[in-house]
Amino acid sequence: MAKITPGNRVYLYQLLSRELGVNRQTLLPRAEEALVADGLAPADLGCADMRELCEQLPEFIKLTVFKKGYVYATVLACEEYDRALERTQDAGDKAAASGKPWKRKRGAKALKPVRPRHIEPPDKKDEKDEKDGDAVVEAVVPDGTEAAGGAAPAEVAAHEGESTSSVGEASEAAPEPEAEAAPEPEVEAAPEPDAAHAEEGPAEVAPSDAAPSGEEASGTGVDGPGAPVEPGHEPPISFTITYVPEAPSPDAIALPDVAPRFQSDLPRDFHADIRCSDEQLSLLYQVLPPNVDPLTVLEEDFRAARSTGALDGTRSNVSFALRYLQADGATPVRVTLRRSARPVAGKRWALTEVEAGAAEEVGLEGLSAAACGPWSAFAEAAPDGVDPLRALTSTVALGPWDEALSALAALAAPEPWGEGLAVLRDYLTMTVARIVSEGKVAVSPDGAAASFDTGLLTGDGAPIYALLSPLEGDIPWQLAEFSTAGAGEPALYLTALAEAAFDRSVPAPDFSGAALVMRCPRAATPAYDPVSDRTVLLVPDGGSALALLPTESGYERIATLSLSDGYACARVVSAELPAWLRG
Repeated sequence: MAKITPGNRVYLYQLLSRELGVNRQTLLPRAEEALVADGLAPADLGCADMRELCEQLPEFIKLTVFKKGYVYATVLACEEYDRALERTQDAGDKAAASGKPWKRKRGAKALKPVRPRHIEPPDKKDEKDEKDGDAVVEAVVPDGTEAAGGAAPAEVAAHEGESTSSVGEASEAAPEPEAEAAPEPEVEAAPEPDAAHAEEGPAEVAPSDAAPSGEEASGTGVDGPGAPVEPGHEPPISFTITYVPEAPSPDAIALPDVAPRFQSDLPRDFHADIRCSDEQLSLLYQVLPPNVDPLTVLEEDFRAARSTGALDGTRSNVSFALRYLQADGATPVRVTLRRSARPVAGKRWALTEVEAGAAEEVGLEGLSAAACGPWSAFAEAAPDGVDPLRALTSTVALGPWDEALSALAALAAPEPWGEGLAVLRDYLTMTVARIVSEGKVAVSPDGAAASFDTGLLTGDGAPIYALLSPLEGDIPWQLAEFSTAGAGEPALYLTALAEAAFDRSVPAPDFSGAALVMRCPRAATPAYDPVSDRTVLLVPDGGSALALLPTESGYERIATLSLSDGYACARVVSAELPAWLRG
């Protein structure tokens, strides 16, 4: 039965949020490693394993089980525990400043972290000693090697174990076999002493005595059960082989040495490492749309900047762009973080500047967001949907876009990826979003490596995988390299015929390219909507691409995309695209 006090809960929240980060999915074994590194174990809190312990902490831990049985733990922000930790920190700072840290203010007991008491496992040393007293010591000496001062004492100890009644005789007989037994590698082993041997006293080990009879050889000897030992035969070296079966394919992922994608002294978790002043937050509340949480925007965009190498500045002063544009409609809103010499409330970094233009120039609707990608039309139709770029950057730290895209394009079969490999960038973003949605990131059993199928092929038709290595902070993985050696299944997009080609038997709205599609159903092409995580059908409509969603009542109009945006979304599903969409 779990035994977790409120103070223990605060302590575990402080430990796991510091080691694993907040709002970051982490493999459950890594969470247990953080606990063990602190000198604790689930058994200290009355739990059989780490999963049971996490299930007892629903206020700040969420468990996610993927299709293949991988269990991830996510540490959620808990305001109550954060306030308790801040009060504990403030109380310690005040006591230290007063020069009398032993004096404490009386009052009601406040919630504070209490480290659980570690329970040492039962010592098995006594049990081992008892077994050693009953067992016969087996000495194995390499062939032709003299064990001076080593083999003889082991053999004497073995025969002393056989005699329990004549200890004095054993001590006198011990030196006698030393000279003769050292060159001989064979030692007669008995499973346990019996009364007959105890009455006979210790037996001397001699070359003539080393060869057991057939009955004795059928026992447990050095060469194994049932192996007769011929006179004068010297057995070879005895050793034990333990077979450990190999894990499935994810365990075979070979990773190169990878340096971190960003410098180690930068903050890795916005919530845990950066404090925000009321002044800067107030400015963001004034200029951002009313239904937007500035702290969420800061956290997600900071993570995206770190993942894609978009941070500017020095080791002590960094800035990055938010997803929103200033009133001029072209300049992005930028924020600056600065590191202080001494931590405040346990955080060394602070939000010190927000470049958002004049607040009086912003209307009631707030600043508008920059174009997010070829899925912008889908985002307008489903404003509460998923942002595929955030799905990518919260899973993998790619490093600078140009480096990652150049490496992937060099390995893949040649394709028109557009200026600056823009189509490939959109392809990789949406592919990762789908892979994460389907839980197809293949993780090794020990969590030391992972990979996923990019869906692309080399010129020789070999699949290309993205190999990932673990990363500390709120981004669990970083890109190691693209390779043809990896694990994972490609993303699946088509689940119905009406998604793959235009079904003339299904009702559809009017569109200008209906004549072409009715005569050539393959002129309609499937495309991926990453915002709603679904497949739609694109058809030509007046120089644009109309997205139709197959439903029970027929095709439903979803959004209208430009040809370039439609091409990018359709390329995620297939490389074979109709001529009208290629332009």
